[in-house]
Amino acid sequence: MDLNETQSEVIANDAMAACNQKTRMVGLTPMVLLPEGFHAEDLESKLAAPTRKRGTTVLNDAESFIDVVNDQKNDETRLFSTINPPTFTAVFNHHAAGAGWGDHKAKYNAPISPEWGAWGKVDGQQMNQLDMARFIEANMVDIVFIAPDAENKHPGSPDGATFLEICHTLEAKKKVNFKSSVRLPDGSTEFTYDEDVAGSAVNGTMKIPEQFTIGVPVFENGDKWMVDVRFRYRIQEGGRLVMWLELVRPHKTIETAVKELREQIGEKTGLTVLNGFPSN
Repeated sequence: MDLNETQSEVIANDAMAACNQKTRMVGLTPMVLLPEGFHAEDLESKLAAPTRKRGTTVLNDAESFIDVVNDQKNDETRLFSTINPPTFTAVFNHHAAGAGWGDHKAKYNAPISPEWGAWGKVDGQQMNQLDMARFIEANMVDIVFIAPDAENKHPGSPDGATFLEICHTLEAKKKVNFKSSVRLPDGSTEFTYDEDVAGSAVNGTMKIPEQFTIGVPVFENGDKWMVDVRFRYRIQEGGRLVMWLELVRPHKTIETAVKELREQIGEKTGLTVLNGFPSN
């Protein structure tokens, strides 16, 4: 056997000899013409090991992705990333000095955290008082207390005790008729309502902050990000109060989180992170 021949070349040449055909070069591509009824069989599976690396490894966190990239990277490795959706793809046999097969990869799709998913699910979704109270109470741990800024750069965010009281009030006043609302100097909204107590109408008020702040990870096992949330409401016919929450520019938070991950992954792998998808 010629020492320059690989095992796969030996198998290919033997197959050509068996069907009495010669390999022809079309440019730089080897081709063979087979008579009708013949087929080419790949015998790589019969070897002790594959002739080259291929396949895609999918990772669930950034650190695991970094470890695999550092273990497999070479001069042909290229690293790609997108923001929407958040993805990271390392192609270990990409086109470098010459053409590469591009089929040996590692992927990290930056899965959204349960906390971010919960708040994102209710973003803009109208709720009655009871549903709003239950959601706030279930996710109160994400609410961050921020004292009002003396320079009015941030209105502040109420603490958990304040929101617990708000939740109890919303639950207790679900059968009242709301009449009006007014914005107070501290930025909160005060609602006026009529309540039927023992057959008599009793006036009352309820105060709800217009905005608060949550601290949640955007991606699973990731760092927490501060996001402002606005209360929105509408008093409908019959005095029914409809409420919803609006995350303030959530797409920018995701964008910033992805860019920070790019810096982290690029620094720890020593690779330039390219903005885009790899070719198929």
